[in-house]
Amino acid sequence: MKYFMITGTSRGLGEAMALKLISPDHHLICISRTKNDNLIAASSSLDYYEFDLRNVNEIEALMDQVFQKIDLANAEGIYLINNAAVLTPFSRIEQATSQELMDNLHINLLAPIALTSSFIGLTQHLPLEKRILNISSASAKQLLPGMSAYSAAKAGLDIFSTCVGLEQGTESTAVKIVSVYPGMIDTGLQEQARNTSTEALNTPDIFKMVKDRGMLTSPHATADKLISLLLGSSFHQGTVVEDLLS
Repeated sequence: MKYFMITGTSRGLGEAMALKLISPDHHLICISRTKNDNLIAASSSLDYYEFDLRNVNEIEALMDQVFQKIDLANAEGIYLINNAAVLTPFSRIEQATSQELMDNLHINLLAPIALTSSFIGLTQHLPLEKRILNISSASAKQLLPGMSAYSAAKAGLDIFSTCVGLEQGTESTAVKIVSVYPGMIDTGLQEQARNTSTEALNTPDIFKMVKDRGMLTSPHATADKLISLLLGSSFHQGTVVEDLLS
């Protein structure tokens, strides 16, 4: 049995990946602030945790609960997909509230760090395949006004993934970790960006443009590529995959 922990499964890319991973040989552990009843109905081999990732100090206890669902004696592999993300605040930095900034960094950066820490601590002794896939963004490099917190968090996630890869090394018992730019996907984050006024930011309305030109991929198509990366031979320790097609 392969076990998959996925954050942000209430909708969008997280939901799409979970649906693609449903299989008699897979057990899913889904984590999001609100439950996804469609996912729960789709598989009998699925546990769901309603959890707000802003509560970073409670993540260690959450992971202890999650690992009680894993039959370690019969586990073939254990995988963590850090997918949950928020765009807010999409504004000039001086217009952002402290709460918005804390929420952004907690969900986009601190939660994946804490989940990774707990995951490695709970699996480092296990002689099986262990992989962590961090869903990053090209926004870590392609910078736009109004996205300073989001871009900073994603850049931090990339550097964190690379550093942890160096720590883990290439021994057979190492936990492999990769950060990936999934591309432009038609998700709630894109919709939020399209519907936010950019007049005060002096930002070209790039989000509406890519939608109008049909440049967005579907969550399901992207989920296929991400799962192929996660389970395939090109999952190289500590790398940042900027082109999902390569």
